Amino acid sequence: MASTKRRQPQSDEEQAQIKRAKKDNNDSNASPEGSSAAEKKIDSNGDPYWNISRQRRLTISSFKGRTLVNVREYYEKDGQELPGKKGISMPLGQFNTLVQLLPDVEVAIKEKGGSLDRPSYANGEGKEAAKSEPEQEESGSEPEESEESEEED
Repeated sequence: MASTKRRQPQSDEEQAQIKRAKKDNNDSNASPEGSSAAEKKIDSNGDPYWNISRQRRLTISSFKGRTLVNVREYYEKDGQELPGKKGISMPLGQFNTLVQLLPDVEVAIKEKGGSLDRPSYANGEGKEAAKSEPEQEESGSEPEESEESEEED
C-alpha cells in the first residue's frame, strides 16, 4: 500500500514561509491595518503597491515597456521583503477583463451567501476614467451623449 507520508520542509526558511502563509490565509479577509482601505506605498523599485493582507500585495509595475498588475505573496528575509513564488502578473488587458467581470463575480458570491464591500473612488477620477476610456478608444463617436442618457434612466 502506498505511503501517505507528507514531505517535510527542507530548511528553516521554508518552514517559516509555510507557517507565515498559513497564518496569512487565516487573516486573508482583513487588511493589514484592520481597516477596509489599504494605503498606497512605494516599493524599492519605485513601483506603487497596496497591502492586501500581511503577506500579500497588489503592485503596479513595468516589464519590457508593458504595465503589469501583480498580486503576489511576500516573505521577509534579512529584514527585507521579497516576492515569493505564489502570485500572478497580468497585463492591463487581462486586468481590465477581470475588472469587467466583477459585477458577475459579485452576483455569484451573493448566491453563495457572501458579500463584498464596494469601493468608493476618492475624487471620481478612477470611476469616470474606467467608464469612458474604453468607449473612446473603440469608437470615434461622442460617448458623452449616450452615457448621459443611460445615467438618467
